Amino acid sequence: MRRQQQAKSHSNKRRMVCAAILAALLLLSGVPDADQRSRALAANAKVPQQPAAAAPAETAKAPDQTPAPYTYQPKGRRDPFMPLIVKEQHKKRANLPPLERYDISEFKLSGIVWGGFGYNAILEGPDGKGYFIRQGTIIGPNRGVVKSITKTGVVVEEKYKTYTGQMQRKEIVMPLRKKQEGME
Repeated sequence: MRRQQQAKSHSNKRRMVCAAILAALLLLSGVPDADQRSRALAANAKVPQQPAAAAPAETAKAPDQTPAPYTYQPKGRRDPFMPLIVKEQHKKRANLPPLERYDISEFKLSGIVWGGFGYNAILEGPDGKGYFIRQGTIIGPNRGVVKSITKTGVVVEEKYKTYTGQMQRKEIVMPLRKKQEGME
């Protein structure tokens, strides 16, 4: 009990000392130097009063300078009334074709077939079904387009909106594994 009282009195003393130091600093910072005060008074006393006739001549020389009115230039700036984060309305996934229901990363490239019509690829979806795709096929919920199919993989270009609403492009490469190529 006695230690608690000593600790309280010690902390109260610290607070009082800190408050006194703070008050002293505030008082000293607000008082200007005596030298500065005397210099200001001397400067005011040395400046002679100009004759009244000279004052109108100076005002006649100075042209009327009114500041130009401010006009807002929206060039290169975002619209201040548009929200920063745009909420997109997603379609129901049940109504979409199977290739657009699942994310591109959920598909597995099973094989590539080439023939008279060029390259075609076989994708295995998360549902276990196989899907044939060719160049120009739409895939994924962000409506990515198959850009090219080569004998080593598939390149899908996906367009998406950033948080500012700008359209960005991203290329996703789905490589065919060496074991699947038969080049082991």
